[in-house]
Amino acid sequence: MDASADAQASPFAELIDTLIKGWADLTASAPKGPGEAKAQAAPQRAYLLLNRWEDNPLARDLNARFPKWARDRVTVPDSYFEHRPERAPCLLELPEELTDAALGIQTRPTRDWLAHCLMQASHQAKSRTSRHDFCGVVIGRATAQAIVQHWVGLGNQRPPYETDSVLFRYHDPRVMQRVWPTLSPLQQSRWLGPVSQWWSLLQPWGPFNAPSEPARWFHAKAPLLADDTPGEPPSDLLNPRQWLLSGISPQANHIWRDYAESGIAPDAQPDARVMVEMLVDAQRLGFDDLSQRDYVWTTWMHTPKEGPARAMDWSLPHLAPILGRIEAQLRERPGDRFSTLLNQIIQSQR
Repeated sequence: MDASADAQASPFAELIDTLIKGWADLTASAPKGPGEAKAQAAPQRAYLLLNRWEDNPLARDLNARFPKWARDRVTVPDSYFEHRPERAPCLLELPEELTDAALGIQTRPTRDWLAHCLMQASHQAKSRTSRHDFCGVVIGRATAQAIVQHWVGLGNQRPPYETDSVLFRYHDPRVMQRVWPTLSPLQQSRWLGPVSQWWSLLQPWGPFNAPSEPARWFHAKAPLLADDTPGEPPSDLLNPRQWLLSGISPQANHIWRDYAESGIAPDAQPDARVMVEMLVDAQRLGFDDLSQRDYVWTTWMHTPKEGPARAMDWSLPHLAPILGRIEAQLRERPGDRFSTLLNQIIQSQR
């Protein structure tokens, strides 16, 4: 595999240039103490974030091309990965020389390899449901060890109304991008901790067959707070709606894929806003994954007799009792499906 041939003069090379410029600008604008020369400003370090080391083609390629860089990686010491640390997220510090324009020729192989990472990430993002090998780049003054220690706390979240913590996939760009815009500045600060900026490839979101957008960055920045000391990540960082949004991508993408495979045109499918609201409603009603899909397919009328595609209003007098009966029956018999119970009710009314 020739990463240089793949990446040179590609849009992904341009994205890497944008990232490196952002990193350099952040370092140049770092706040300085009284009488401190600009050249002595605290450096901002950038780290490549990989989903895992084991079974990661990017890790194998990195190990072959830049063995010392690979050896110096720092793994998140989460107890969840105690016996298989190679499956934990890991950080690799990017060479500071990348920000020096005068060293452009010497740093070109590294830039090309990073562009290759983005190209691979773009292919995985377009599939919607693949595992992501490359998760992004984080920038901050902290060491990799300090960042991964913060992530141990961030990665053990307690879902609302539950007592036990679960593994939270903060490093997956699909998780972060769904919930990040809904976080308060304080929540964003507690998520980032010692990280100043978090760059990841923007994930597609919406009907499968809609026109694809050019690859671009999703860029999360630490908010400005009155107290600029990063807060510790609490075990209950997210409110109920945010928790649902953080895990909504797999289900939504599965449903959009079903619509595409059924030949339903993108403009007849639910857009991202409507999809989220239908799935939030289905989860609020306590439906399992299969019944959630049934609920969306039933609620979204893609071929109504009149007017454009739209969502059914379950609050209407002739529909609310039906939904109430299904909800009650699913509580009594969790193994049943929404579609089965709906058909039974319809048949009984004929």
